Amino acid sequence: MSIVDIRQTHRLFAAFLLLASLQANADEWRTQVEQPLCSRWEEIAGVGHDCAVSFPGLSPNFRLPDCQHPVDVSLLRPLQPGRNGVELGCESPWWRQNLAIQLHIFKPVAVLARAVGSNQPLTPADISLVRHDIGALSKEYFTELEQVAGMTLRRNLRAGTVLSADMLEHPLLIQRGEQVTIRVVKPGIRIEMKGSALEDGKIGERIRVRNEQSQKVVSGLVLERGLVQVE
Repeated sequence: MSIVDIRQTHRLFAAFLLLASLQANADEWRTQVEQPLCSRWEEIAGVGHDCAVSFPGLSPNFRLPDCQHPVDVSLLRPLQPGRNGVELGCESPWWRQNLAIQLHIFKPVAVLARAVGSNQPLTPADISLVRHDIGALSKEYFTELEQVAGMTLRRNLRAGTVLSADMLEHPLLIQRGEQVTIRVVKPGIRIEMKGSALEDGKIGERIRVRNEQSQKVVSGLVLERGLVQVE
């Protein structure tokens, strides 16, 4: 190898070290921002979370001004999953800079494991828990399969859909004209008798039922399939 080749090799190696150093500095300040924000979110939520921070709109090579101390991170508003504003500051040398950050909080949420049609009760085989960034979800979500199993869809949905409350409804447990059990509960008394439903009913709804023996119409709460409780 000639002297010229050796010098060129040294220059390339020096440039590589400089680039690596710049990248390390860039990663360092990002870590200094991410760690306190994730710790703060853990304090708010009360439990450990799968957390990350990104910096939308910033170049990967963006660097903060030099600071002789760890960068101070202050929130511009209460922290929440999704977009937030932070103020970064340094005391020596003194400077301040505002940045937009994206707080990613990942949780397993209920999604459809396969396509399901409307009015079809969901079974455990229809639902999966999949890791999602909840800050990117525009609607409420479910974190347990038991919260949605047995519910029916309001419309046809594709596999992979994150389930939200506006997509679901309780199935009909009682249909109009159906024979039901009327349970009367009063202090010290619990009586059950046969009756017929005068309205459709879902769990927790109040419907009118007719006592088959007395023909009296009363209003009761749907407790389960075929059971209405009157108090």
